Amino acid sequence: MLNIIRRKLKDQRNSVLVYAASVIAYAALMISLFPSMREMDIEAIYSQMPENFMKFFGTEMTAFSTIEGYISVEFLSLFFPLIIVFYAGSTAGSAIAGQIERRTIDFNLSQPISRTKLVLSETVVALIYLLAITSSTGIAMLGFGKAFDVAFKPDGVLAFVVTATLFMWAFYGLAILISSLLRSKMSVMLITAGVLLGSYIFSSLSRIVEKLQGYDKYSLFYLYNPEELLRSGNIQLTHLVMLLIILGIGLAGAVTIFNKKDV
Repeated sequence: MLNIIRRKLKDQRNSVLVYAASVIAYAALMISLFPSMREMDIEAIYSQMPENFMKFFGTEMTAFSTIEGYISVEFLSLFFPLIIVFYAGSTAGSAIAGQIERRTIDFNLSQPISRTKLVLSETVVALIYLLAITSSTGIAMLGFGKAFDVAFKPDGVLAFVVTATLFMWAFYGLAILISSLLRSKMSVMLITAGVLLGSYIFSSLSRIVEKLQGYDKYSLFYLYNPEELLRSGNIQLTHLVMLLIILGIGLAGAVTIFNKKDV
């Protein structure tokens, strides 16, 4: 099993570097723009927008005067998780559905290793790389913050990295479960991204639609609030536990289904 993990880590290294480089480059761009936008009175710019527009993105007008509020709306709230979820969906899709689609699953199953260990090996690699991407993003934010004279709180960045990592792990759990049910890698990626977008939209609508108010806790984004994490540096342990439970349920379901699946 360790040999498989090492081989998978090597095989996926280049693609992970592309994902990491993409999010780091975008973070650098957004942070570099903040000092100029702050001088332009960014609050005045956004004050011209409808109130419901601001509520949809879950922030107050004054949030744009801080790097935490600005980077959350412009980068961390949707763009960042969407990019990383595409990686989670891709690697989970390749683990089961993609191999069935390419008809390479028979060769892998002919090796002296159980189906459970195959899935667990793929999962370990994905979780390591998801941690690597979120961690490198956090480190980059601190570095670019200093370079452009924008102060991030180290404990806030740490809280963000920890919560964002488990948030992505939870989506990997959902993706690997979907992968065990389907036979197309692309379908796994699109459905996983669709779940994220649907969850984000539902959470946003709960702030502006009266009948949905109070139901935001049923959205996965209730467990992930980058602005609050960066500002306070407080990690919600209950949220982390819930995200780990989602990962565990998804992984357990995938293993159970894959072990019974006729490929």
